[in-house]
Amino acid sequence: MRSTPATWLYTESVPSERQAALASPSSFDDLVALAAAEISRVRVRVQPGRDPGLEHCLQPVFAFELPSAGDQLFNGPFGYRAQYWVSPSQGLAANMALLSALTPKLLAAVDPTAEPNFTKLDVCVSLRASSAKFWIQEIPSLLANPTEDMNVEPWRTEAKRGVQLARWGVCAPEVTRFDVKGALMDPHGNEVVPSRKIGRHYDIHHYGFS
Repeated sequence: MRSTPATWLYTESVPSERQAALASPSSFDDLVALAAAEISRVRVRVQPGRDPGLEHCLQPVFAFELPSAGDQLFNGPFGYRAQYWVSPSQGLAANMALLSALTPKLLAAVDPTAEPNFTKLDVCVSLRASSAKFWIQEIPSLLANPTEDMNVEPWRTEAKRGVQLARWGVCAPEVTRFDVKGALMDPHGNEVVPSRKIGRHYDIHHYGFS
């Protein structure tokens, strides 16, 4: 996938040494390969839908660690959010490429005997569906006190306007813990997307967060 423009900038809160590290490797494809090689401590659960009317739907949620690649993948100029910043469609393509690379190790963590709900859900189909997604684990302390680390437009302007998603978007936390959430599936095997998540790719593009 093509490189991102040189206008992906950081504030003085991000030291120059970290900025240099965030820019390496210098392609999203290389970051994907690095993430697929080092993903570790994979855990999985089945979670019901939380939105009204979707409580009967299920989705697999994988939690894991990326001890070295996580910072570059989430905050770097060639990383995951940077792909959405270039365009919503490039972000969607990047999301699917990353999920495809991680899927073999995610599926290896699934034990159908560990939880009865696994028998009610096609995990492979859920991971291949368009609304399956990669993201950081949203720790409450991180969301409560976001820092201003990124000088990326229009995220910074929107943050100054008080848009909450953008206030989180300009934060560049040094994260190592991530989630992959498969698509929410109804009892008939159909993908269901909560209304607040339909525009996720546009939210990340405009604000840096969803």
